[in-house]
Amino acid sequence: MRKVLYIGWIGYHNLGDDLLWHAFQTLQEKYLAPEKMTVVPAFPTVNINQLEPYDTVVLGGGSLIAPSYISVLYKAVKQGKNVIIWGSGIDRITETQLDQLRKGENIPSISRFRGEEVPMLKEVLHAATFAGVRGPYTKKVLKTLTGIETIPVIGDPGVLLQVENPKKLHSKTIGINWGTTNNQLYGGNEKALEDQLVLVSQQLIAAGYQIFIYAVWDQDFAACRRLQKKIDREDAVFFEKKRYSEQELMSELSGCQLTINFKLHPNLLSFAAGTPAIALGYRFKVFDMYASFGLENLVLSTANANIAQDLIPLVTKVTQRRETYIKTYQDKQAYYQPKIEQVFKEKMI
Repeated sequence: MRKVLYIGWIGYHNLGDDLLWHAFQTLQEKYLAPEKMTVVPAFPTVNINQLEPYDTVVLGGGSLIAPSYISVLYKAVKQGKNVIIWGSGIDRITETQLDQLRKGENIPSISRFRGEEVPMLKEVLHAATFAGVRGPYTKKVLKTLTGIETIPVIGDPGVLLQVENPKKLHSKTIGINWGTTNNQLYGGNEKALEDQLVLVSQQLIAAGYQIFIYAVWDQDFAACRRLQKKIDREDAVFFEKKRYSEQELMSELSGCQLTINFKLHPNLLSFAAGTPAIALGYRFKVFDMYASFGLENLVLSTANANIAQDLIPLVTKVTQRRETYIKTYQDKQAYYQPKIEQVFKEKMI
């Protein structure tokens, strides 16, 4: 019996990270015989630094290419373990460096990794049985850090999501995901962004839309309730203090004309529901994922102090080209699916 450690930020009541573990579970059940392999998810009670019991260590989906997790993979490499990087991404890159990457400019260094962390990362990438990353900007950062150019982009494992119970489209409902990053966002002003969303919501209501506000993390409920109160239109705004499952939320979003999302994975849940998603680009990871879909024109940086002025015309554009955006996403979904599943067919054992 072989034993696998799945590393992810799971068990913290965050729908985005948990759904990535659920995607792994689904493929585990599809491809891996339970009598030959057991998988241990890294819930908070699991010590990921105690690697002796495991044959394989998987860095799962999420923005986990970070010094703390790479040090665990480095330890696994030194112990002769099978190491896999499965659709992971990098984050916490400054917007200045993001803009440089988008322009194709060379960046001399990345502050996310420093000193001995860089050669550790390079050794992990060279030694890994398989390393596939979330998006093209993660790939560019890793090239800058290590010089390695051959790491494939396999997409975020969340692209495997498929809605099971879609609702009938209600063309006058727009979903808005809101929450908090404790002010760790491009622009550094979460309150100002919230006020901009209030203005946008009020304009959309004036145009005849209903607003559905939703959270994907328990700690986001207070922010969502505050947004609802600021909009001050109880007849046109719905928010339920509920942490939806993936399928429950996708079912709700399938009835929306489009969504506007603060957190990362609500965008995937929306597209999987057949509903185009406008992303509030609050950190590097949002741009990275949307670049993997070829849909960066649907991302608005939260550093934009007048984001409301750009959101309304973008809502109009997305409404008019709704099916085109869904088709673009579905084409990428079909492209990435076999790449994500390849690990289970060829590399896990």
